[in-house]
Amino acid sequence: MMFSGFWAVQLFITKLAFNTGAEVLSFQILSILSALLILSILVLPKYGSEFGNMIKHQPDLFWKLFFANGIQSGFGTCLSIIGISLTAAINAGFLVKLATVTTILFAWVILHERLTVVKILTVFFMLTGAYLLSTNGELLIPRIGDLFILGACVCWSLGNVLVRKSLKIQPTSVQVVTLQKPMAGLPVIFALVGISIFYPELFGKYQQVMTCCRPPLTSIPYAVGNGLFLTITWIYLNRTLKVTSASYMTMMSMVTPILVSLLAVTFLGETLAWIQIAGAGLIILSGVITYFSDISLE
Repeated sequence: MMFSGFWAVQLFITKLAFNTGAEVLSFQILSILSALLILSILVLPKYGSEFGNMIKHQPDLFWKLFFANGIQSGFGTCLSIIGISLTAAINAGFLVKLATVTTILFAWVILHERLTVVKILTVFFMLTGAYLLSTNGELLIPRIGDLFILGACVCWSLGNVLVRKSLKIQPTSVQVVTLQKPMAGLPVIFALVGISIFYPELFGKYQQVMTCCRPPLTSIPYAVGNGLFLTITWIYLNRTLKVTSASYMTMMSMVTPILVSLLAVTFLGETLAWIQIAGAGLIILSGVITYFSDISLE
């Protein structure tokens, strides 16, 4: 629940940033650098020696986690932000939750977590609730950005499952794993920034979306705030993956769109229709079933 709550705040801040005209790549790189600075201050004084020992004595574990974090926080985050900028908000709000499906499938294949009837039915009702909450029952009109978001779901899921696998085999401090996330994500972002500056034609008709690096000053505080809440979200994500199954983590995180909706209603003056409230009810009911099931024990 802590992971879901902080993720909701992070998504809300991102929405506010794009409302002020933030650039995709500039916002992302400032957020990651802010997260890296915050994590360095919080983690290195106490866990710096453990981080160094992992590099020296467990290089296989270090690079396994680095690879998994690169997929999750590098490719996944970049694909999602690009996708959000190229599709309708209602499409993005629903499609990001398909990560629940991809996570369960990867957990089944890689971690050998069970694929039970109860789990399948619970996910179905969760996605139905997310659809009603995100779209107000409207028909989704496919856009090119939807493909980027689906790619992000695959990257998020694969990265999280690989982290869970490594933590099960070779337990290590959550803080050390979390410190890797911005470090592993930076090469991907720097590569995209380099292309946008020196070879913008490679982005084709999406050059305007991928411009860098002249962010409006008004978006910088949001980027720093996003980095802060990214840090906290990553910490609680890795703590969750250390103590429970990947399937349980992703199913319980379905409460995130409810929290985002509450923030939008409270601070942006948005309203919820009855069909959206019904969708939220389906998610909560499914979450209760998940909580009292044995999914967390897999």
